[in-house]
Amino acid sequence: MQTLLMSDYGVSRETIERFLAYQAILTKWAPRINLVGASTLTSFWDRHILDSAQILPLAHPEAKSWVDFGSGAGFPGLVIAALIQSRDGAQVTLIEASTKRCGFLREAARAMQVHVNIVNDKLENVAPHPVDIITARAFTALDRLLAYADPWQGPRTQALFPKGEEVLAELEQASTNWLFKSTIHPSVSDSRGCIVEVTECQVRTGSAQL
Repeated sequence: MQTLLMSDYGVSRETIERFLAYQAILTKWAPRINLVGASTLTSFWDRHILDSAQILPLAHPEAKSWVDFGSGAGFPGLVIAALIQSRDGAQVTLIEASTKRCGFLREAARAMQVHVNIVNDKLENVAPHPVDIITARAFTALDRLLAYADPWQGPRTQALFPKGEEVLAELEQASTNWLFKSTIHPSVSDSRGCIVEVTECQVRTGSAQL
């Protein structure tokens, strides 16, 4: 898997070393707090690293500002931060309500030597600002994701959300409250999953909000 990341995704040897440090600290912390499913620790590279890294090629090449909702153990936000670490002006913000998980994120970022902005608060309490890319994995259904994402949107904002087999139902539900363009990108890490790309999103007149 490490060879695939280097050959197909241009991941450097230095970044692979960052991910190895990530794996070590996740393995250490996971039994103490709820970070990821225990069974996924043995498939760290495909279930978590590749699953997160596949988002980067879908983003605008010039994208620099990212926000990750409900970052949890750092997927995909901390992985993206490691991958774009060398980009001039790149900034990744991880928003996580759990103080314990934020403690993990800080320790993981330190071990990986990756700079991220970690915000320990509920998403609705965080002052929004326009960003280039919005991500969230296993956070909430698409309809609510779009409501959370709305105040973070700028003219060219992309939302890139990993989703599972329920994606078509979520898109249908979201379309009752939102007007948007969407593209479904098949997941390379899970045949049952995908990445939903949403752009040009705006609320439908008279629809319900959060």
